[in-house]
Order: sequence, then structure tokens, then C-alpha cells
Amino acid sequence: MRFEDLPKAEQESLAAFGFEVAAEMEAQDVPTPGDPTLDPRYDPSRELRRLNYQRHALEREIEETVKASREHGQSWNTIGRALGVTAEAARRRYGVRGLQHA
Repeated sequence: MRFEDLPKAEQESLAAFGFEVAAEMEAQDVPTPGDPTLDPRYDPSRELRRLNYQRHALEREIEETVKASREHGQSWNTIGRALGVTAEAARRRYGVRGLQHA
């Protein structure tokens, strides 16, 4: 999900949060990294949405790379080993029929 796809209220909330954090960082001479969960503004659901977006983006990248691998003549065995699964599992997941149902 892209920022533009979020509801307007969520976009405004995220933008306000970003500006607030940026202002705090700019006011410091040296950034002080710490545990974000200790910040009273910490929202675990926001982190889950970010991670979910990354998961979907990574899955699309894997699908594209598997397709390119097949176009370059690599076997399902080679692809499966690279993904840490069996050739059959890779073929089922990323083969033509697998991609239609994913």
C-alpha cells in the first residue's frame, strides 16, 4: 500500500507525526537512537502496516525475479534452493498456475 492509497485522515496523521519527529531530530545536535516503543506516540498498528507493505513489496520482487530466472533457463530446483524450499514447492508457488492463485 502506498501513502497515496491511505485514507485522507491517515495520511494527515502520518504526515503530522513525521513533521513532529523531524523537528525533534533537527533540534538535536546528535541523534539519540532509542527504543521507539517507549515513545508515547508509538503506534504498533502503524508498524504492522509498514511491515505488511514491505512483505507485499518483497513478494512482488521475488515473483519478478523467479520469472526472470525461468526466462534465463534456471530450473525449479535451482530456484527452490535459492528460496530455501523444494523445487516442487517453488514451482507450485511461483509457477504459472501458482501465480494466478497467489
